[in-house]
Amino acid sequence: MWAFLPPLGHWRVNRDAQASHSAKQYHGLRNQGSTCYLNTVLQCLYMTKDFRAAVQSFKPGPQDSSQGNAGLLLQLQNLFGELNKVNATTEGITESLSISNVHEQQDAVEYYQRILKQIVPQVSQVFEGKLSNNSKCPDEHIYQEKCPFITIPLAINTGHDEIYNVKEGLEAFFQPSQLDEDNWLYCDQCDQKTETETWNEIEEFPTVLTLHLKRFDFDYMQMKHVKNHCPMDIPLTLQLKDYEYDLYAVVNHSGDRSGGHYNAVIKPFEDNQWYCFDDSFVTKYSVDALQKSRLPYLLMYRQTPSRRNFALQKLLKSTALRRMTSALCNRFIIVAVFIMCLVPVTWRMFR
Repeated sequence: MWAFLPPLGHWRVNRDAQASHSAKQYHGLRNQGSTCYLNTVLQCLYMTKDFRAAVQSFKPGPQDSSQGNAGLLLQLQNLFGELNKVNATTEGITESLSISNVHEQQDAVEYYQRILKQIVPQVSQVFEGKLSNNSKCPDEHIYQEKCPFITIPLAINTGHDEIYNVKEGLEAFFQPSQLDEDNWLYCDQCDQKTETETWNEIEEFPTVLTLHLKRFDFDYMQMKHVKNHCPMDIPLTLQLKDYEYDLYAVVNHSGDRSGGHYNAVIKPFEDNQWYCFDDSFVTKYSVDALQKSRLPYLLMYRQTPSRRNFALQKLLKSTALRRMTSALCNRFIIVAVFIMCLVPVTWRMFR
């Protein structure tokens, strides 16, 4: 269970003074008690351009109404409309998510995933990619399991005072690993459990890449979950194969598992400046403060348009090449058939 504690660090120091310097075009969300986790997630979703447009243009059909998918989306529509004008409230969202106790804090990542899974896929697809979970036995028999993903979980194995490098952590997620003997998998072709090598690959890259920094882990010595407060080395850009991503939103958590506070640091697409969204308060923020910060819990990267276009052009070129090759092959076959038919006729003419 989460209990609400006052926020830590510089986030709410002199908040009244900071609020007077807030950017007026952006608005906050009122905290109902301990709903900072929900406010933070909603601000990140609102500041995702493609998602905001999809929510605002959504019109429920008969199938959406029958499956109960429209309620939350309509509440998001109302909320996004309010956020354009004033500080908004989230009562409609908490009701749609069946949150009965607004004084009990929850996990922001859990509700980020819950919201995106509860709404219709055509609206949330900007956050979804496809991951291939691969396993291989010593005889090179490979098995693949493809599944959609919204977040990539990054294990944090550094000490509390050591710097965790996010880029290296992401690379480690895709590195092959050998399973312990107790966890060997059954190979159908070998007809037995064998040594197993596993690795992950992204089959379809999402428009928004979300990294979950797994600060909370279960400590068997203390028999409870503990938080790793290590500082983070956070890259502002990421390169994954032909795709480049820019950081645009960070979910921060101060405190520990028994209580704490969430806020979001976001670079809106309207002006590309950084702001801190802390419930009702919106203040300007220096991105330099992210480096070596002990607060980041969730990182959101947006695929850059230039690289997105490059990947699309590459796909179109490969498709066009395949079509051209296919067309040339078809023409070659036609010519070959024509020659085969023509040769016997010509031979008979000149005998």
